[in-house]
Amino acid sequence: MPDQPLRLAFLGDGNSIHVQRWIGWFADRGHAVTLLLPDGFELGPVLPNVVSIERFAPYYGSRFKPAGMVRERRSLRRVLARLRPDVLHAHFLTEYGWHAWMSGFHPYAITVWGSDVTMSLRRARRTALYGRVSLRSADMVTGDSVALVEAVIEAGARRDRTRLVQFGVDTARFSPGPDPLGLRRRLDLVGRRVLFSPRLIRPLYRQGVAVEALRSLPEDVVLLMTRYQVDEAELAAVLARAQALGVGERVRTVPSIDHGEMPDFYRMAEAVLTIPETDATPVTLLEAMATERPVVATDLPSVREWLGDLDPETLVPVGDVVATAAAIARVLGRGAGERLEMGRGARAIVEERAGQDVHMRSVEAAYRQLAAGARQRGRRQS
Repeated sequence: MPDQPLRLAFLGDGNSIHVQRWIGWFADRGHAVTLLLPDGFELGPVLPNVVSIERFAPYYGSRFKPAGMVRERRSLRRVLARLRPDVLHAHFLTEYGWHAWMSGFHPYAITVWGSDVTMSLRRARRTALYGRVSLRSADMVTGDSVALVEAVIEAGARRDRTRLVQFGVDTARFSPGPDPLGLRRRLDLVGRRVLFSPRLIRPLYRQGVAVEALRSLPEDVVLLMTRYQVDEAELAAVLARAQALGVGERVRTVPSIDHGEMPDFYRMAEAVLTIPETDATPVTLLEAMATERPVVATDLPSVREWLGDLDPETLVPVGDVVATAAAIARVLGRGAGERLEMGRGARAIVEERAGQDVHMRSVEAAYRQLAAGARQRGRRQS
């Protein structure tokens, strides 16, 4: 008898491509998927039609936080009692993981993304406390690197309930291909060598370091960034700095990039930059590797897991402009044969360790185990 479809409820930012891809995979598999969103959350027209939306009253809608938490718990419990999901899964610990814990529902899972553990939990005692109890009570916690899993255990998760799970890459879509001349013409980049920095323009991602590095690189090299979910103050600072350094014309920004067009942005790039001050396993790193593009990245434990053996010369210290420029120059100076060999090696690593389908099937199996355990214990909500 084939496995029956699961009823799955998710908490997360419905406008995030990572959330969309995760829940979309399960919807495509025929599971009943519902995304729970706090009242007032503005959702764009991005989710598959088969994904249902339910709203709840968040705790921060009340001036008196204890009363808000009671209200949220009641609101979520009403929604979950009606849906009766097999598993509740929160993406991102701070806020969404707290919602899962406050609901009192079991089994629930939390997927941590990186900065929610490595940065947010260290900013305030209350945040650390909420994070610890949410992780400690979770029936499953996933992270996308060995370093992140260890960090989440230190933050409160039970070791026997943690799993290493990648968001995964669609290696059929993100694959090597010809230079997209149409895109290059549209962006007025014909005859230019492109450094593509797909991370957000926010202080965490150190885009200013890329601008500083650009000054010492050849004149035909341009930096391409996206204004998706941009921090306007940071954007203004980055562009002002570019003008002051005399590289303003060589810094280009585009609006949010459609996910279907992302492979061509990678294929157009001579190198891809991902240089934040802290990180888990960046999906952009894996996408670039899958398209056989070289990556210059911050030398963080989670990133070294992917590039440490393959291309250690492209790993740079946080905020080091000189090292970043030197790493980019090394990549730009490589011959065609070396680039091809390195690119094929990068793609092979992704195919072996980061295919989306393999990782999501492992999560699907874990959901079934959680649901079966809950049925045996005869509990849905505590």
